[in-house]
Amino acid sequence: LVQLARHCGHILGVDSSEAMLTVCRNKLRGARIPSEKAEVLFGDITSLKLERTFDLITAPFRVFQNLETDEEIDGFFETVRLSLKETGTCVLNVFDPFLSKEDMATKWLFEGEMLVWRMPIEGGRLDFCERRLRIDRERQIIYPELIFRRYRGEELEDEAVMKILMRYYYAEEFEATVTRHGFRILNRWGGYEGEPYGEGSELVLEFCVE
Repeated sequence: LVQLARHCGHILGVDSSEAMLTVCRNKLRGARIPSEKAEVLFGDITSLKLERTFDLITAPFRVFQNLETDEEIDGFFETVRLSLKETGTCVLNVFDPFLSKEDMATKWLFEGEMLVWRMPIEGGRLDFCERRLRIDRERQIIYPELIFRRYRGEELEDEAVMKILMRYYYAEEFEATVTRHGFRILNRWGGYEGEPYGEGSELVLEFCVE
């Protein structure tokens, strides 16, 4: 948000974590960005009523996929509808599963942990690992556990485990979800390097109110 604020007339960030909002507010103050230009708000994106409308709405990374139920998804799209200007657009992205529906039920899962990345830090390292122990094939929801471990030398200093859920979509399903809620798709991308829709690591859609 801090970087985007430099290129916007006004930007509003919404989060359901007060801790994350505090971090963002501190960064905005540190960058000397006034509240008239950028602000953050505690809120639920599935039931949000704002006092103004916007030219562009984004829910970056995996925000949309963290919505578990159909009711939450309906509420999100209603928030988008109420918050967009008449000429405004929304950009959403989800990951492309790559695996077929049949393979997701078996090949996504694995026993134990997988090291995703390892980063050297002062005096030690930071490891990011993932466990994949549960999937709801019918509802297309995966339940990964994300584990962050900080080491001093070879001694474990700290560990944090995040248990999350992500609803996954295939290319045609993602489009259908958007249009079913009364929006018109303007652009499609398969990633951030020009990949065709459905052929990259991401599914990205830009859309407006129908």
